[in-house]
Amino acid sequence: MILYLHYGGKPPIIHRDVKSANILLTENFQAKVSDFGLSRNFPTDLVTHIAIGVAGTPGYLDPEYYLTSRLNEKSDVYSFGIVLLEIITN
Repeated sequence: MILYLHYGGKPPIIHRDVKSANILLTENFQAKVSDFGLSRNFPTDLVTHIAIGVAGTPGYLDPEYYLTSRLNEKSDVYSFGIVLLEIITN
């Protein structure tokens, strides 16, 4: 799901607010991402990050993004890791 946002679509999209409340399940338990209100397009393959104001849910924010305001794909991956940690620890 996040892999498609980052690499499957043109232009790539960074969600910026990946959290358990924004991952919905269909009746077949397929994950769907919702709430694209904070999403940003990633301009080109040559750009490594976007300098933008920090936005997202505290607790799910990538510490590097929070400190530097440099947004990249790793920020969504970190947030998804927090969601996985929530699933594992219940």
